[in-house]
Amino acid sequence: MRCFMNPIRILALFTLLMTAGSFAARAESDSQFLQWSFKVTGEERLRYEEKKDFDFNKQKKDNGGLFYQRLRIGTAASLTDEYLNPVVDLFIEGLDARAAGDHIKPGVTQVDYFDLHQAYVNVHNVLGSDFDVKLGRQELKYGAGRLIAAPVWANRIRSFDAGVVHYQHNGFWADMLYGQEVKYTEHAFNTSRAEEFLTGVYGGYQANKMLPLTELYFLEQKDIKGQNDIHRYTAGGRIQATIAEGTVLELEVPYQFGTYATSTVKKQEIKAYAYHADIAKTWAALSWQPKLAIAYDEASGDKNSKDSVNNDFIPLYQSTHEPYGIIDLFRWENLRNPEIGMTFSPTDKFKFTPQADFFWLQNKNSPWYSSTGTAFRSKTSGKRNSFVGTELSLRGYYALTKNLNLESGYAHFFSGPYVKASGTHDDIDWVYSQIAYKF
Repeated sequence: MRCFMNPIRILALFTLLMTAGSFAARAESDSQFLQWSFKVTGEERLRYEEKKDFDFNKQKKDNGGLFYQRLRIGTAASLTDEYLNPVVDLFIEGLDARAAGDHIKPGVTQVDYFDLHQAYVNVHNVLGSDFDVKLGRQELKYGAGRLIAAPVWANRIRSFDAGVVHYQHNGFWADMLYGQEVKYTEHAFNTSRAEEFLTGVYGGYQANKMLPLTELYFLEQKDIKGQNDIHRYTAGGRIQATIAEGTVLELEVPYQFGTYATSTVKKQEIKAYAYHADIAKTWAALSWQPKLAIAYDEASGDKNSKDSVNNDFIPLYQSTHEPYGIIDLFRWENLRNPEIGMTFSPTDKFKFTPQADFFWLQNKNSPWYSSTGTAFRSKTSGKRNSFVGTELSLRGYYALTKNLNLESGYAHFFSGPYVKASGTHDDIDWVYSQIAYKF
């Protein structure tokens, strides 16, 4: 019974029934106008990175370069009516990720020989309603990607075996979703597992593009594999609005609650929070069209690992790379991060962004976490300062053609008192260049 009641199977049966119903309804009225269209999509991307002292220890001879290559190739089929409105979309996509090192080894998370990345069916306006149903292996992306995203910086891209029921009417939309994250396996077919899943509702309202956007969400992340017994609920909202000409304000505030237990941690009550605020001002009439962006991110850290309450905010399936500096030393967990950047566009094809990020731990009793959730340093006792360091970076982008883009950047991390108090504390240097061709 448990196997039969798997939510993916229920959604699959529901989608098949709705697809059949939609075809039957359309066939009676306008079958002569229905038509299929097909296209091939893809991207080839190459990147080189040079890393220096990423372990904060210049005495070790562990510097070098990394080469990354990623190929995405897919086929899309769309059925439209006489007004070219979508009826059914079918999409299948494969992904091949390769990596090689020069004096250093690439991480295992960067490699996956050709495998299925996406394969889904999307039925629009089921039985003439305002509901769409999308089922299959797919990327999930919501809001600004701070909680649910399919980040593309790494070679691997997150996808889910998921079902989404989407409603949209007069500026209001809502998704009811269920998804199991696909786990990459280098020499086997990538699969998800029913013991770990994400479910919930994510919706929003925007009367038109000139008016404020408001989003609300309630999400549950459950992990009951082995001795894990984690039930994490995230409730929150996001607002984005133009408050003056060329000036956009964004706010997001999530709160987490539930229970947390693993093989090494007795059952704890989850009480965690985070918030984001940013303001961006563009001077479109000036030369180079400068855009100033100022942001602040904070996420709670655990106050006491031995008590009955867990205060670590976990950013679920978050975006990586750019949100909290570009070296990927931090994520939205036990963090305070003011950021300031300026983007200049000398031409329509070229832009560059100098940026400064400053990092503190929100709580010194909790570790410092990287973008992957790995604890970089775990000095939770003794004399220490919460200031971790400063990252200065410069990135440039150039569009050679509509489909061919170049990107390059450099970042330096200045170690702060917390790094010095917790071990080796040499600064970090990182430089990269990449080329991407989409077709």
